[in-house]
Amino acid sequence: MDELKHRAGEKFEALHVAARSAADSSKSKVQDVCTQTIEAIRKLREAFLELWQNDLIAEGRERVVEWSREAVKRIKDGALPLSPFVLYEELLALFHDRVWRRSVLIFVCGGCVGGALGVCAGLRLSARAPPGPHARALHSTPDHSVIFVEDAVAPSAGPGEVLVRVQAFSVCELDRSVLRGRGHVLRALLRAGPVTVGRGFAGVVLDVGADVKELELGDNVWGALSEWSGGAAAELLVLPSTRVSKRPGGMSADSAAALPWSGTKVLATLRKLKLNQDNLKGKRVAVCGAARAELCAAVQLLARAGAHVSALAPRHAAQLLRDLGASEFIDPAEGGLQGAARVLEQHARREGCWDAVLLCAGAPAPPSPAVLRSRARRGAVCAVSGAGPVSDRLVAPLAALYAVLFYSYRLARWMCFRGWGLEWLEEEDTLRGGLERLAALVERGDLVPVLDKIFVPQQFEQALAHACSEDAVGATVVRFP
Repeated sequence: MDELKHRAGEKFEALHVAARSAADSSKSKVQDVCTQTIEAIRKLREAFLELWQNDLIAEGRERVVEWSREAVKRIKDGALPLSPFVLYEELLALFHDRVWRRSVLIFVCGGCVGGALGVCAGLRLSARAPPGPHARALHSTPDHSVIFVEDAVAPSAGPGEVLVRVQAFSVCELDRSVLRGRGHVLRALLRAGPVTVGRGFAGVVLDVGADVKELELGDNVWGALSEWSGGAAAELLVLPSTRVSKRPGGMSADSAAALPWSGTKVLATLRKLKLNQDNLKGKRVAVCGAARAELCAAVQLLARAGAHVSALAPRHAAQLLRDLGASEFIDPAEGGLQGAARVLEQHARREGCWDAVLLCAGAPAPPSPAVLRSRARRGAVCAVSGAGPVSDRLVAPLAALYAVLFYSYRLARWMCFRGWGLEWLEEEDTLRGGLERLAALVERGDLVPVLDKIFVPQQFEQALAHACSEDAVGATVVRFP
């Protein structure tokens, strides 16, 4: 028993010694940390005092005091706080050393770049509009595929915006380019959602935001979305009211969805080429890939204006194109669209050149001297779908600079009371004015939609494949059941 007590006492003593050693060690560590902190604060204080007492800083303090006194005196006298001439002289006196000037320049540039990056980060992290109801939508994935989502969330309509229930939307070859990256820089800057397909759409207004006077609940509308502004493949779509207009009366949603994108792109192309009702009569215009939806619309508008239209398309579209107004049909034979340039060049040598040539997406441009008349305008060989945003062709450093300039320009517009909208990025004809002109053409009978096939959202892959194939004649539409 005594031996047991002796052993227990030894163990308790050993534990006591271990605990005392641990406490002493912890105390020494805390003291070391406190000592190091105090030493760091002392060094910082010494560095600050040394900097504060520097001759240049002292001179700057004196000049700031003088400037302040001068500003107070000028304000009392009713003049500007600081004369530009006085400021210029003071800056010349202060920046007498070249190294100092260079340092100030670097500091100013760094401040500007840092401020711009801060603005960009703040805009990116700004709160979104509160979520709205759930709806069906087609969402793109990183592997260029598209999935059908049953419970996508749509934001509510804000000031100047409308909530549209999309009944049908069109797909075209541009959607395939979008899935492969076209417009990705601008979409990233604008925080567009994952919906990236669907260009033209038709639907019904479900809600209008403040300051919207042109539209009301229940209006049948249509519109078109650019490749950088998301897509129309969502059952509920919120967008600025300037992007939609009332569609022609009596037109079904399927037919209406076939026209906004193709029609507005054609109007923009004709305006770019300065071709209109007054100067088209008697002119020869070649339309390459005339079976596409946008070029079916071009054939109609050109023919109604009195132009001689040469339509190049697969043989099975010949009769339809003649019914739309084409004066001449050119069969590309076995070469397809890839051989269209050679076919146009051979036909021009036999039958004569054209005043303008319109191309569909994917068609190679023929050499202008070989297919255009000598009096044709410069750039008269034009792709209706355009070349895509400039930002897509920038390397990484230039893309970062583009992002800074983009946000800076938006901020400058907002500060100049021009609004925060993005209408300045859009072509004029894709906004409400162009859509209303398109509706007027439809109501006059100068333009009719050419509808090829209708699919449901679950068949989007088949719809896109058909729209991009040479079997398509007109628009391919996806309808929400």
